[in-house]
Amino acid sequence: MLRKIVSHIAKKKNADFRLDPFLSNGRLFSFVFDKLISLIRSLKFIFCERDRMLFIGKGVRIRGQRSAHFGKAVQIGDEVQMTAWGKEGLSIGDYSWIGSYSFLKVSFSLSDIGKFISIGKNVGIGEFAHLGGAGGLSIGDDCIIGPYFSCHPENHRFLDTQELIRLQGTQRKGISIGKNCWIGAKVTILDGVHIGNNCIVAAGAVVNKDMPDNAVIGGVPARVIRRRSADEANISSKSMSA
Repeated sequence: MLRKIVSHIAKKKNADFRLDPFLSNGRLFSFVFDKLISLIRSLKFIFCERDRMLFIGKGVRIRGQRSAHFGKAVQIGDEVQMTAWGKEGLSIGDYSWIGSYSFLKVSFSLSDIGKFISIGKNVGIGEFAHLGGAGGLSIGDDCIIGPYFSCHPENHRFLDTQELIRLQGTQRKGISIGKNCWIGAKVTILDGVHIGNNCIVAAGAVVNKDMPDNAVIGGVPARVIRRRSADEANISSKSMSA
């Protein structure tokens, strides 16, 4: 019965979901128990705007709860720290999850508050992510992102050599990432960058300029290594089914 219930719930997100036949009933029960505890933890975040089922890990802190918006069945890992207050706040879409020990902060300054962090539906972000929202950060639906991911939508001004850098202020352009992107571990994205839809970003890349749709991206600084194509996808699909 438990297996049927879990499968039914999981298929709401992924219609092709199947439980691994080697998964023991004991391990499945432990998983469900952990999720129930995470659901109970979410009750203390009463001021957040939320849909059904918010799963909260151990040690999570959310500052500025009234500016936080969570979709259906969002999962937040252990020890995640979030500062949601800002001009447009923090929003995380349905069925998305944030890996443990991550840091999401819309505002860093009381004198010039940040804009927003907007994460779409079905987005998975690995552990130890560092996401800022000073100039605005948007991540499209269905992105999968590895651990140690960092986005910095703000830059320090530094042209005046007679003045301390920390006193020259900042400039903000914002960062946007399209839908259905696969971003590897330890990728850094700098202010002003737009990454198109359906892109793949290799592990360790530092992206400092705009990237087109359907690009495979890598390097420091990052560049387009090649373009993805429908023909390539069809060939790959045929070879896998052969």
